[in-house]
Amino acid sequence: MQYFELTSITNLVEKHLQLWGETDGNKRIRLAKEIYHEDIQVTDPGEILNGYEEVSNFIGKLLSNSPGFQFSIAKPIENHHNTAVLSWQFGPSDEPGKICGLDIFTIQKGKVSSLLIFVDGVTASTTNS
Repeated sequence: MQYFELTSITNLVEKHLQLWGETDGNKRIRLAKEIYHEDIQVTDPGEILNGYEEVSNFIGKLLSNSPGFQFSIAKPIENHHNTAVLSWQFGPSDEPGKICGLDIFTIQKGKVSSLLIFVDGVTASTTNS
């Protein structure tokens, strides 16, 4: 397996965050093609998204339902080998941490091949041990 420089992975994850804040659908698709593999699979707590169009449409709906909200990095990006973790926050400028979560990326051949999204309070375990 080929590994990528950690700075390249960090840059890719930062670009991903830019994509998730983009309101223009055409720009989102262009960015998605730079960041994600064509067959990207994004597993969100509410649904599984496949490909650029589904991901772009999901982001568009999220942003239109959350006017004034922006994504930002909550903690430094962590990565090793071909995996990265992004702790993010999503909210208006006066409450940037209104919604928080974690993205886990698998990176292959310089692009994100899969993304697993956790949202605080939404993805909490409800099973008893």
